[in-house]
Amino acid sequence: MTTRRQERVNSLIMRELSELIQRRVQDPRVRGVHIVNVDISPDFHLARILYSFLNEKGDVKQEDVQNGLDSAKAFLRRELKKTVELRVVPELAFFYDPSIQHGDRLLELLRNIKPSD
Repeated sequence: MTTRRQERVNSLIMRELSELIQRRVQDPRVRGVHIVNVDISPDFHLARILYSFLNEKGDVKQEDVQNGLDSAKAFLRRELKKTVELRVVPELAFFYDPSIQHGDRLLELLRNIKPSD
């Protein structure tokens, strides 16, 4: 069960990370990454971050994106420390969430259905 404070911190970290990834991270491997959810532990020492990305061209691999996020972890945490007023800035753990890609695939399948006469 998450507390109200955890929910507020989750949304704050989600908003700040999204902003940082879109505007400040220069690594091309993390272009197009969207933060789906943030779940912070009750002691505020670990933030589990679910991310997704749309692979429109088919040339981006999930492992490359994961490696890019892992390499940007220290930078993201340092920048979070500057903007988020928490006693302890949590460790960041990134996990892939395929739900956006599944939804995109379903929409594509629905578009390809031809109505029968």
